[in-house]
Amino acid sequence: MTRAGGRNDLVNGLALAVVVVLSVALTWMVAVREQVPTLERSALGFDGLVGWLAADGVEARRFLGQGGLSGDGVGLRILPLYDPDLETFGGHGFAPDAAYLADTQRNMFRHVVTMKAETLPTLVILPKWRDGVRLMGATHPEFLIHRDPEPITDQPDELVATAVDTDEAEPVRRDLPAIGDEAADEKLRPTYVSPTVLAVDTPAWEDIEISGFLDGTARLRAPQWMVLPDGCTALAGVPERALLGFCEFENLSYWVLSDPDILNNHGLSEAVNADLARQLVGKLADGGDVLVDYSTAVFLTAVPDEHQRSWADLARMLEPPFTWLWLAGAGLLALILWRAGLRGRPLITVFEQGHGAARQIALQAQARLMRNVHADGALIRTLVANRRQALAEAWLGRERRAGHAFQRTVALLRLKDRELAARLTDIFDRADALPDRIHPDVAVDALADVELVYQQALELA
Repeated sequence: MTRAGGRNDLVNGLALAVVVVLSVALTWMVAVREQVPTLERSALGFDGLVGWLAADGVEARRFLGQGGLSGDGVGLRILPLYDPDLETFGGHGFAPDAAYLADTQRNMFRHVVTMKAETLPTLVILPKWRDGVRLMGATHPEFLIHRDPEPITDQPDELVATAVDTDEAEPVRRDLPAIGDEAADEKLRPTYVSPTVLAVDTPAWEDIEISGFLDGTARLRAPQWMVLPDGCTALAGVPERALLGFCEFENLSYWVLSDPDILNNHGLSEAVNADLARQLVGKLADGGDVLVDYSTAVFLTAVPDEHQRSWADLARMLEPPFTWLWLAGAGLLALILWRAGLRGRPLITVFEQGHGAARQIALQAQARLMRNVHADGALIRTLVANRRQALAEAWLGRERRAGHAFQRTVALLRLKDRELAARLTDIFDRADALPDRIHPDVAVDALADVELVYQQALELA
């Protein structure tokens, strides 16, 4: 193997290795993405509801918190909670070895829920399952958040205040500074009140008949009920054991759903739940658009602007499937820059490589025929022609200028080593003068001289 051929093989091998590594990495990323779905597309998400409503002719969309949000035309905001404790950041089971038991998939704070309910008609959906449902795709009883014998609530006692000067109790409220109000500390502002979630009685499947505000059947595994606080009315069930409730505190009102399986991807796999979801969303939205809000902050613009652009528009170009195109393009650009940095001569094109391979096979066949007829001289002349072309490519690159390329090669070689240039010309000319049939000893000596001077000239390229 010649030195130039070895260097090209090394470069091509490294390039192939880079392509293989990038392909394996992209395949692994796609496989991981398919194995562990995002929260929105998992059994705990509500993307299925968006698609179900859209197929039913209802304007529905989701919002992940990218850019501004316009409330124009929105008749119902569906706000799923993935945090059973709205007062603290974090949750149980956040250690890597206990990820399946994490009860908080997305942190949310009480004042954020309050402000969302103030700006749009909102249906708050309480959390039910731990993150193991998303990671494993199975609703195992161990993944229920509220399984303790004692009822669980995230409503701190110190945040609840009840009026004592009136005959009837005032709605539960909490001091919360109003945004932009300098005298907010002197006012009481209604705040979102979390219902008390009852512990699950049994992890089995149950068919629950619902009548009144909704008419139908809900098929749920381990139904989750709630106790509504003062100021809330039960729309499905009774206040002490309700599935759906409506809460109203002065200028703050919202609906609350205790069991997310009625609307989420897991629950919509049951036909009866899909019919119930259509009824529920239709009555609450009242003909308006439906917005599934996954965001954990307040995003709402007062006046919609159809021509407004934000970084969110650009961010969508980086989401799958465009992610893989960007990664492939970046890998190809890195490969091109790396290979261009190693070579000072033009790159060998794919088509020339193909013709070169075919030419190599033809030369091998021609050499075999010459050996069979003992035409050693003709074989050496063919080899010399091949060596002239190889030296020209090594010294000049794949150029196509007019003129004899080997003469320019000898001229360049003469600038570095005049004696070697003269010896190269002499040996190649003597080889060209050989007859077709020569004695084997003469052929061996001529071949040794040609290869020796060729390798010496090639090392100086």
